[in-house]
Amino acid sequence: MFGLKKNNVKSAQDETLVDHSKKIAIGTFALIFVVLIVIILEIFTISIKGAQVKKIAVGENAEKKSQNILIQMAKIGKDTKEIEYAFIKSLRTIMSPMEFQSFKNSISGLANKNNVFIASLNEGKPFKVSDYMVHSINFEAVAGYDDYVNFKKDISNTTFRINFDKEIIVRETPTSLSIKVNGIIHAVVYETKDKLFEEKKKFIQTMQLAEEKKIAREKRLRERKQKQSK
Repeated sequence: MFGLKKNNVKSAQDETLVDHSKKIAIGTFALIFVVLIVIILEIFTISIKGAQVKKIAVGENAEKKSQNILIQMAKIGKDTKEIEYAFIKSLRTIMSPMEFQSFKNSISGLANKNNVFIASLNEGKPFKVSDYMVHSINFEAVAGYDDYVNFKKDISNTTFRINFDKEIIVRETPTSLSIKVNGIIHAVVYETKDKLFEEKKKFIQTMQLAEEKKIAREKRLRERKQKQSK
């Protein structure tokens, strides 16, 4: 009887121990599984964050590049405008076809003013140099030497680019005080100058205003420095 009871107790104890070990094993596996899930989720989260950071960095880099491109484009645009304005300013010393005709017609008036007789005044055949045309005026004049020199000075006072070429001076007669001159006046002409100035009228006004403001600002700075140096 007693032996049977003892065996029953031992059996009950063994069953209890077996049941707990299974629970511990299951719990351990569950814990390991949860830890693995947490680790995987953490790695996944970190990878997502890393990708997002990378995307943000790429986006910021792209934005900086686009800003730099816009700055460079603005600088190029400014430089282009300044180059274009410099070219337009240089055309102020170059005749348009209409200005050339006006210049040619003024020669007779300047000759009368200086007692120079114009025997002939004709246009020569124009020729091209780069983007410009060089027009010529062939003339023959009779005058006193000093009068002719003054006549040339008056012609040279023009703001346009001209050049006296192939000038041959001889006495009108062996005993005469007057001289006879055969010469050519070359003038640089830009064929589309009038059209260009008309099309760029607003641009020219804007650039002139900016130039005037810049000159005024530089003048104020110079004056301020002069006052500070005293």
